[in-house]
Amino acid sequence: MKPGKRKTQIGLMLKQFKKSRCIALSLLLGTLALTLYNFSFFRSMVSRQFWPEIGKVVVSDQIHQILVNLSRTIHRSSDDLFNPPGDVSFQRLNTHDLWLFSAFYDTISNKKLVRIFGLQDTALNDPVVCYLIEANETYRIYGTRQLLVDNHGYRLRVVSFECEIDPTSKPNFVSLTFSSDNTLPTNSLEVFYSLPLQRNFTVCYAVLFDFTNYRQIIQNVEFNRVLGAEHFFAYNMSISSTTDAVLRHYQKRGLMTVIQWPLPASEIHYNGQVLAINDCVYRNKGISKYVVIQDTDEFIIPNHHDNWVDLIHEINQEYDLKNNCSTSHEQIGTYIVESTFFQEMPTRKEFSEIKKHYFISDRDEKMFQRYSLTVFTNLVRMNQTFGDARQKSIVRPEMVLFPDVHTTIAHRPSATDVRVHESLALVHHQRFHSAAGSILDTSSLRFKDAVIPLVRRTLYSLSKQGLKFKN
Repeated sequence: MKPGKRKTQIGLMLKQFKKSRCIALSLLLGTLALTLYNFSFFRSMVSRQFWPEIGKVVVSDQIHQILVNLSRTIHRSSDDLFNPPGDVSFQRLNTHDLWLFSAFYDTISNKKLVRIFGLQDTALNDPVVCYLIEANETYRIYGTRQLLVDNHGYRLRVVSFECEIDPTSKPNFVSLTFSSDNTLPTNSLEVFYSLPLQRNFTVCYAVLFDFTNYRQIIQNVEFNRVLGAEHFFAYNMSISSTTDAVLRHYQKRGLMTVIQWPLPASEIHYNGQVLAINDCVYRNKGISKYVVIQDTDEFIIPNHHDNWVDLIHEINQEYDLKNNCSTSHEQIGTYIVESTFFQEMPTRKEFSEIKKHYFISDRDEKMFQRYSLTVFTNLVRMNQTFGDARQKSIVRPEMVLFPDVHTTIAHRPSATDVRVHESLALVHHQRFHSAAGSILDTSSLRFKDAVIPLVRRTLYSLSKQGLKFKN
């Protein structure tokens, strides 16, 4: 064959090969595109057909929009879902004896979830369905429930619902219903997320019910500020107009958050205070390093330290020394402080000596009496503590799962509680109690020079606002 003809044939063969390669590549790309389409379609079908079997399904766009509109209506917001107003109130789960109050983004044992607190009839055990609402979609999943504490014979009990979510999911709202209802939910709660650390100590008060003792509020807030408290939470069920003015004063100063507490049913132990405490601690998770749980007539007072920071520091040091042989010992989640009643004033003769020792002026004494500053006058207490009863706690919000009135119901993994020795601190409970045996305890007077100016300043500010104090 001639060289020229051979080159022509080789050229034709190369052209055919290139053409075949292009066809093969086109077929490959087409097959790949079809495969990706089928995979996407299959994944969509999995989300809509098979997820219900494992408890999760993305709802239709129509249902998503219905729930978005419900959330905006309940929270009185026409803004986008990323900026809800944060209104809080009890919401009923359809027609059941179950009321929801608040929802929080939570993590436990590497599991991401939304936790919802509420009250429910003890007998209810229907499976619960969670609707988790994000900006662009809503999905539903079966939730779990846990009843927190004994109902003390009442019909209603505090309940915590858990709705597990994807690690990347950040729902803005959550709605609950029972699977047996076969209907969409009529409730919507904003999901609260932890914020960066802002303060060391926050005080959570018990629910204020028929509360009129505004002087007690002033005394407690100002004394605790000296000890290290930077913010206070109060749950208002029913208070006097003067008390309301005092709370509003502290709100304006940025020292207090007041949450309305329109309890939807009366068949609950002690005005639902366990629910309020859990709500308060979870609201302060991330924001506050410690949360102090107490009533307005109680004071956790160190015997030797000047503040709670120094007290906690010594307790932590002692705990670490005791556990220095263990590299994986539990962290302290709850500091339990024993309580005793400060019942009455010392005798006139005793108080005269106390005035000299602590440099209490006649003006100070008159102020103690006029504004019922019992923490400086009721210095006679029981000569023993209540031990495992009536104690109060300082908790680390990220370490506790379910706090309670006196101690913690359940901690998170690798957390525990410690009992603070009474030589370090005591709960000074200002309450008359007839008991044999008493002693004089003047430890609160160490703080009077710091507390009195704060009280005077608050009283002056309130009087300038037109508040008249009754003697």
